[in-house]
Amino acid sequence: MNVTKNMQWWVLWGVVAGSVPGCGGKPPATPVPPEQERVVLRVPLYSWIPDAAGDKFQALSARIEAEFEAEHPEVDLDVNPSCFKDDLYEPSELARSLRGEGECPYDVVEVDTSLLGELVGTGAVRPWSALPEGPRWHSAGVSASTFEGKLYGVPHWQCSHYIISRDEAVSRAHTVDELVQALAALNTPAMDLSANLLGSWNLPSLYLDAWADTNGPDHVQSAVTTEHYDTDVLAGMKKLASACATAEGNPCIDGTYDAEANLDVPDVLLAEGRADATLGFSERLHGILKKLPSAESRAALRISPAPLGLGNQPLLFTDSFFLGERCTGACEQAAQAFVAYMTRTSTYQWIVLGEDAPAEGRVPRYLMPANLDVYELPGVKADPFYPVIRAATATGAPFPNAGLLNIRKSMRDAILGALQ
Repeated sequence: MNVTKNMQWWVLWGVVAGSVPGCGGKPPATPVPPEQERVVLRVPLYSWIPDAAGDKFQALSARIEAEFEAEHPEVDLDVNPSCFKDDLYEPSELARSLRGEGECPYDVVEVDTSLLGELVGTGAVRPWSALPEGPRWHSAGVSASTFEGKLYGVPHWQCSHYIISRDEAVSRAHTVDELVQALAALNTPAMDLSANLLGSWNLPSLYLDAWADTNGPDHVQSAVTTEHYDTDVLAGMKKLASACATAEGNPCIDGTYDAEANLDVPDVLLAEGRADATLGFSERLHGILKKLPSAESRAALRISPAPLGLGNQPLLFTDSFFLGERCTGACEQAAQAFVAYMTRTSTYQWIVLGEDAPAEGRVPRYLMPANLDVYELPGVKADPFYPVIRAATATGAPFPNAGLLNIRKSMRDAILGALQ
């Protein structure tokens, strides 16, 4: 970071002002403004996005800092500070650092809103005064960022469950039964479905999405419980899991794909034609396209909202920016300017299209912007997959933003027991 940038600007200003003749050649009546200390703004970004350049987001962070500081030279922006080690899904760790008590204090953090209730409960974040002006926000993102009537988050990214395949009948399935039947009808030597259905966040999230598909999204918060489970939802999920079964076992639910070293295996299997479909967020397309044997084979891929229950009503996860309770005054002004920069269409454009990566072999990130105007950008509109993603989630409902953190492991164990 060029910490002398603002100092040099003020020195130059002083030289010019001092050389302008006053009345009778006297020096200016107003003294030269003193050098100003830049406002330091530290912001860890949500890290579970495709690393398009393969450089651990160094080019991404550098471009964000350079563009923002060019517009706001009074701010020293530190994106993804090197000292950051907090678990983005542990509110207690985030709260300590937002209060300035940890080894790596920061002012704004980008977090999954499924933790919003618990993060607010720590007292370490406070509401934003308003959303940045300009973006046309997805209503689910705003709803997910609001708790007890107060706006605690500025929406940035959204996610939803999709089926990625090469078959039109699979992509047209509207229920989990239709999906399983369409996959079986392919009758190929490949696995019907290859996907990680485990994880203490992942499996409960799939259940809640399936619950909304079956019962509608209006009362999905009531499904965040260990007291009872919807038997129709569990029956459908069991059928889905059975599509992963092989002669050797079921890698979707036996922990094979949940191992860190194997997280990308389902993508590889689909890319190589050894699986007929995979299940995951839209950004999985980024890795799949990079793994395809040839660019020409991209046109065969299909992406569609995952029908996990008796219908198909997508739930949308949202990653939002949260303001630390100690970030006030000049810090808050810098934070407001930062989230405005991050959520405007021009910033979204180069991030979603992966333009921090070298041009050769560049692949879009296929992240879902919370700013709906991004879908109107020429480069996004011309992409073969983004218009489908936009249409699929236009009426998506917000994922619950409280209650899951402390019961997710119990939910995982109970749901897994029903699938085995």
